[in-house]
Amino acid sequence: MRAGAVLDSMSQGRDEAGRFDESVSDQEVLKVFDYEDDPVLTAAEVAAGLQRFGVQMTSEGVRTRLERMAEDGLVSRKKLGARAVGWWAEVAPELDPETAARVDERKDADEWESL
Repeated sequence: MRAGAVLDSMSQGRDEAGRFDESVSDQEVLKVFDYEDDPVLTAAEVAAGLQRFGVQMTSEGVRTRLERMAEDGLVSRKKLGARAVGWWAEVAPELDPETAARVDERKDADEWESL
Protein backbone atom coordinates (compact mmCIF):
# COMPACT_ATOMS: atom_id res chain seq x y z
CA MET A 1 0.00 0.00 0.00
CA ARG A 2 1.44 3.39 -0.92
CA ALA A 3 2.16 5.88 1.93
CA GLY A 4 -0.59 8.26 0.83
CA ALA A 5 -3.11 5.43 0.86
CA VAL A 6 -2.13 4.58 4.44
CA LEU A 7 -2.66 8.18 5.50
CA ASP A 8 -5.92 8.38 3.55
CA SER A 9 -7.25 5.19 5.11
CA MET A 10 -6.15 6.22 8.61
CA SER A 11 -7.95 9.54 8.27
CA GLN A 12 -11.10 7.68 7.26
CA GLY A 13 -11.46 5.59 10.43
CA ARG A 14 -9.09 2.76 9.46
CA ASP A 15 -5.80 1.70 10.99
CA GLU A 16 -2.53 1.10 9.10
CA ALA A 17 -3.64 -2.44 8.18
CA GLY A 18 -6.88 -1.10 6.66
CA ARG A 19 -9.11 -2.39 9.48
CA PHE A 20 -11.77 -0.09 10.89
CA ASP A 21 -10.41 1.86 13.85
CA GLU A 22 -12.28 1.07 17.05
CA SER A 23 -11.00 4.21 18.78
CA VAL A 24 -14.38 5.87 18.19
CA SER A 25 -16.61 4.89 21.08
CA ASP A 26 -20.29 4.02 20.83
CA GLN A 27 -20.91 7.01 23.12
CA GLU A 28 -19.30 9.34 20.58
CA VAL A 29 -21.61 7.99 17.88
CA LEU A 30 -24.65 8.35 20.17
CA LYS A 31 -23.62 11.92 20.98
CA VAL A 32 -24.19 12.85 17.33
CA PHE A 33 -27.87 11.88 17.64
CA ASP A 34 -28.15 14.04 20.77
CA TYR A 35 -26.79 17.12 19.00
CA GLU A 36 -28.86 16.92 15.81
CA ASP A 37 -32.33 18.45 15.40
CA ASP A 38 -33.62 15.44 13.46
CA PRO A 39 -33.81 12.24 15.54
CA VAL A 40 -33.42 10.01 12.43
CA LEU A 41 -30.10 10.27 10.59
CA THR A 42 -28.42 8.55 7.66
CA ALA A 43 -24.93 7.10 8.03
CA ALA A 44 -23.58 10.05 6.01
CA GLU A 45 -25.23 12.49 8.44
CA VAL A 46 -23.72 10.63 11.41
CA ALA A 47 -20.30 10.78 9.72
CA ALA A 48 -20.74 14.55 9.21
CA GLY A 49 -21.81 14.91 12.85
CA LEU A 50 -18.71 13.06 14.02
CA GLN A 51 -16.56 15.44 11.99
CA ARG A 52 -17.92 18.35 14.06
CA PHE A 53 -16.39 16.61 17.09
CA GLY A 54 -13.08 16.12 15.28
CA VAL A 55 -13.66 12.45 14.43
CA GLN A 56 -13.01 11.35 10.84
CA MET A 57 -14.93 8.26 9.76
CA THR A 58 -16.31 7.27 6.37
CA SER A 59 -20.02 6.72 5.82
CA GLU A 60 -19.17 3.06 5.21
CA GLY A 61 -17.35 2.87 8.53
CA VAL A 62 -20.24 4.57 10.31
CA ARG A 63 -22.73 2.19 8.68
CA THR A 64 -20.70 -0.82 9.84
CA ARG A 65 -20.53 0.60 13.37
CA LEU A 66 -24.26 1.39 13.42
CA GLU A 67 -25.10 -2.16 12.32
CA ARG A 68 -23.03 -3.53 15.23
CA MET A 69 -24.62 -1.04 17.61
CA ALA A 70 -28.07 -2.17 16.38
CA GLU A 71 -27.19 -5.75 17.33
CA ASP A 72 -26.40 -4.43 20.83
CA GLY A 73 -29.74 -2.55 21.03
CA LEU A 74 -28.13 0.90 21.07
CA VAL A 75 -29.66 2.11 17.80
CA SER A 76 -32.44 1.06 15.45
CA ARG A 77 -32.88 1.42 11.72
CA LYS A 78 -35.56 1.71 9.08
CA LYS A 79 -35.23 1.47 5.33
CA LEU A 80 -36.38 4.80 3.89
CA GLY A 81 -36.10 4.03 0.21
CA ALA A 82 -34.29 1.87 -2.29
CA ARG A 83 -30.87 2.76 -0.86
CA ALA A 84 -31.52 5.02 2.14
CA VAL A 85 -31.52 3.83 5.74
CA GLY A 86 -32.44 6.01 8.70
CA TRP A 87 -30.92 5.39 12.13
CA TRP A 88 -31.96 6.61 15.58
CA ALA A 89 -30.57 6.18 19.07
CA GLU A 90 -32.36 3.87 21.48
CA VAL A 91 -30.33 5.13 24.44
CA ALA A 92 -28.99 8.52 25.48
CA PRO A 93 -25.26 9.20 25.69
CA GLU A 94 -23.72 8.88 29.13
CA LEU A 95 -22.90 12.00 31.09
CA ASP A 96 -19.23 12.67 31.61
CA PRO A 97 -18.14 11.55 35.12
CA GLU A 98 -17.85 15.10 36.54
CA THR A 99 -21.35 16.11 35.41
CA ALA A 100 -22.82 12.80 36.60
CA ALA A 101 -21.28 13.35 40.05
CA ARG A 102 -22.75 16.89 40.25
CA VAL A 103 -26.19 15.61 39.19
CA ASP A 104 -25.98 12.85 41.79
CA GLU A 105 -25.07 15.39 44.51
CA ARG A 106 -28.07 17.55 43.61
CA LYS A 107 -30.67 14.85 42.96
CA ASP A 108 -32.41 15.41 46.30
CA ALA A 109 -32.10 19.24 46.29
CA ASP A 110 -35.23 21.37 46.08
CA GLU A 111 -33.65 23.80 43.62
CA TRP A 112 -31.45 23.11 40.66
CA GLU A 113 -28.80 25.51 39.47
CA SER A 114 -27.09 25.29 36.13
CA LEU A 115 -24.52 22.54 35.96
